[in-house]
Amino acid sequence: MRNPEKFEKLIALISKFLKFISNKFDKTYVKYDLQGKINDYLRKVSNRTKHLDIKKINVEWIDVSEQTEKQFVQNGELILRLKKGDHQNENIVKASMAFISYAFLKKAKSYIAQYQRESMDLFACYDLLKEEKSEILDQFVQDFMKDKMDNKKISDFFEKYSDIDDVGIFYPVLVQELTFLGEKVFANKRDAQNIHKEVTELVNFLYRYANRKLREDIVNDFSGTYCKFGIRIIGRSIVINRDGERVYKNHLKKIAPENETLYLIGSYEHKKFINEVFNNCKDEIGYSKLMDDTYVATIKDKDGEDLKVMSYILTVRNDSIKVYHKK
Repeated sequence: MRNPEKFEKLIALISKFLKFISNKFDKTYVKYDLQGKINDYLRKVSNRTKHLDIKKINVEWIDVSEQTEKQFVQNGELILRLKKGDHQNENIVKASMAFISYAFLKKAKSYIAQYQRESMDLFACYDLLKEEKSEILDQFVQDFMKDKMDNKKISDFFEKYSDIDDVGIFYPVLVQELTFLGEKVFANKRDAQNIHKEVTELVNFLYRYANRKLREDIVNDFSGTYCKFGIRIIGRSIVINRDGERVYKNHLKKIAPENETLYLIGSYEHKKFINEVFNNCKDEIGYSKLMDDTYVATIKDKDGEDLKVMSYILTVRNDSIKVYHKK
């Protein structure tokens, strides 16, 4: 009950063996293998990004000749009605891309530019499939990615997403901010050109942040029409030993009024300290905890070389900002 995607994988495994006895188990295996893979990915993403609309997916097979493939949402569940292919690799790739295209950032993708939408779909689907067997990833490249990456705008964004993901902020910052953007513009008057421009500026901002060197002084605040946030590193040992919480609390009080969201990042060993800093000033700044996450980040050292570190991020949200469309 706590991990339904694991149960689906178990059913898929059992059905895989039973299908050798009878072909009627083939569709059961394919269905639960697909659902287990995609729901496992969705669970991981949901733990790193709040306010996603889809909680799980359900695959339904349709008649090859008489029905049309389609997707729709029902009670927070994405129903994928698909025609089953002869090869499971094709089924996995097709179902994964259908899920990403239809449900991932659905509100935001209705208003961002086509190349922004397609690059996001490609990267998210690549991330979903990258740990699968090499032939599955190759199937995805051949079926979807190869032609799209000939578009320079799409390939440029894809490469930037990769750098942003390496430092661990693709989902908890970029996808989160696009989720907020989607909530703000959904069913409201909006300026498409300004939205496209702001999304490009957002990606470029996070790309520059992802490629900063250790302790390099760069701009840490993004102030757009739809996205207003700050990223702050909390927990340098020299500052903790010298000033304790005081310097960090004073800084948060200063920047809180200008932002809607604050992303407080530091070493995992300083997780307790980061939470103490926030908890001791949250009422004064009017922010509440949205989520937190622990992850491995690949950052640049002072010489620009890659360095893997165990990191922690605490995301806090201004209490005056409302979620306009939760459903």
